[in-house]
Amino acid sequence: MTAHRSAALTAALTQQRDVALAAAVHALASQVFYNDRSEGVALQISARVASLGEVEGSPAAMFIVSARERWSERLPSDADQLFAWCLRQDSEILRDLLAFCVAQTVNGVLVKGDWTAKARFAHAARLHEALKLDMTAWFTPTAANYFGKISKTAIFEVLRETNGGDASGMTIKKSDLAALAERHVAGTG
Repeated sequence: MTAHRSAALTAALTQQRDVALAAAVHALASQVFYNDRSEGVALQISARVASLGEVEGSPAAMFIVSARERWSERLPSDADQLFAWCLRQDSEILRDLLAFCVAQTVNGVLVKGDWTAKARFAHAARLHEALKLDMTAWFTPTAANYFGKISKTAIFEVLRETNGGDASGMTIKKSDLAALAERHVAGTG
C-alpha cells in the first residue's frame, strides 16, 4: 500500500506545482538550516552545504552569512514547523528561499590532485557563464589570498599581463614578489 501511496503522491505533485515547490524548498531548507539530513522528508533530495572556511571574511562569504541570518530570522525556530510555513508562503518567497538553499550547495573548488572533480569544476564554469559572474565584484587578489599561494612563475605571468613587460629575470623573494604583484594589479580588474 505504501508503494501505491508513494506513486500517487508523485503523480499528484506533478499536477500541483505550488505544493511541489513548497515540498522541494522544505526538503532543502530542513537540511540547510536545521541540519536535518533528509531522514524526516519523503522527497529524495539531498543537500550538502559547502564550507566557507577558505574564504572567510571575503565579500562573498560575508554576503552569504548575512543572507543566512536574514532567512534564519524569517524561518520557524522549530524544524517540525517548516513544512507548514512553506505551504503558507507565496511562490516568490519560496523561489527566493530555494535559490538560497540551492546556492548553499555549490562546490566549484578544484583541489590539486582531485581529478574526479573535473566534471564538477566544468559545471561550475557553466554556472559562472550562466550567471554572467563578474569576479571583480567579489574578489581582489592580494599577497595573502592569492599571490602568496601561486608559483613565482605564475606571479611573473600576472605581472607580464598587467605591465606588458617581462619581469621574469628579476631576482626577488616570493613574498616580496607577491606584494609587488598585489600593488600592480590593484584597481585593474
